Amino acid sequence: MKLKYFLLSVVVLSGCGQKEEILRYSTWQSSPTEERILRQTLTNFDQAHPEVEYAFQPIPGNYPEKIQLMLGTGKAPDLFWLKGDTAPAYMSFDVLEPLDTYVDGDSEFALNDIFPVFKEAFQHKGKYYGFAKDFNAYVLFYNKKLFAEAGLSDPPKDWKELYEYCKILTKDTDSDGKKDQFGFVTEPSIDMVLPFAFQNGGELISDTGKIGVGEPEFIEALQFFMSLYTDGVATIPADQGAGWIGDVFAREQCAMAISGAWLIPYLQDNAPKVEYGVVELPVGKQKATLAFTNAFVIPKQSQHKDDAWTMMSYLAGKKGMEIWTKSGLALPTRKSVAEKNGFYQDSIFKVFMNSVEYAKLYKVNLKERWYDESQAAMQGIFYKKKDIKTSMEQLAETLERYKIE
Repeated sequence: MKLKYFLLSVVVLSGCGQKEEILRYSTWQSSPTEERILRQTLTNFDQAHPEVEYAFQPIPGNYPEKIQLMLGTGKAPDLFWLKGDTAPAYMSFDVLEPLDTYVDGDSEFALNDIFPVFKEAFQHKGKYYGFAKDFNAYVLFYNKKLFAEAGLSDPPKDWKELYEYCKILTKDTDSDGKKDQFGFVTEPSIDMVLPFAFQNGGELISDTGKIGVGEPEFIEALQFFMSLYTDGVATIPADQGAGWIGDVFAREQCAMAISGAWLIPYLQDNAPKVEYGVVELPVGKQKATLAFTNAFVIPKQSQHKDDAWTMMSYLAGKKGMEIWTKSGLALPTRKSVAEKNGFYQDSIFKVFMNSVEYAKLYKVNLKERWYDESQAAMQGIFYKKKDIKTSMEQLAETLERYKIE
């Protein structure tokens, strides 16, 4: 059995400059379900490529920080996962291996099978630096029972209906003078606002580097988003003593929630009796949603680039992706795999696959500190009732300092 496990300390303390005998492959720590599927995928890779010797070294906790440290000290894994939103920084800093030559020499990789939005996700100055392992996207989950009790048959189709439905679905069910059921649950988080901003013609940062959070389109979308909460027809997890959106939806304390497919296994495990449906997000001025993706990448410093590409080609290729995404825990970035796994025929997963046509990536050409600043601004608006326009204009000025040239 060639699949080996090492403690992270072995990676960090290995001698700088010494040649590693075999390829090292690292990921962040997975959930038990994800780890089981990952092991199965690697077992199939072993059978397909017995010539590739490697050590699998998952990194527990503080993954981005540890990867940065390992890159800076010359000890990075030969193949590792990279978050899509931080990828622009890594590509700009010239620490990743360009992959065009490998793609050109690999007739089985089928580059054109990858959805364009994900194929372009890890391109920089015309070169590929990574390939997506899977994706997720925001859609609307709704509680069928709560809808039926309120006399609603279909989920909301636009912002106006979303607000109206939230009013109808917000109730004091036990007549104690306090609302205990809400139309919607959200979080004071910038990524929850982005789909509304995109639908309103706004953006976080443009391809040319223009910060968009202080522009009218973004502010208007945030004002609508925030009105659901301030008008008392939406709640947030903290107000319900819950850890996250999924908890509130699972407890049936809300009728609607925006989430990715990660909510599905959570509901299966924690609220199997909740009857829910999944539809595309209610539309603003245009269709849009937020898509998340992560990549396989090879660092320039790798001493096993050919083996790393062989592994990446399999895992991000048709065979590996079919195994990895078959359960629906993650969604395929290849059309052929989505078709083979039956996702276009499934009433739930087809919603995610259809969203690919108009999805915008969670990809930010800013230093990682941008997220903390954005979250602080959002929490100020939610918890301290700060003015939205002023807060966003101040955030725009702050984010200018985090641009990556």
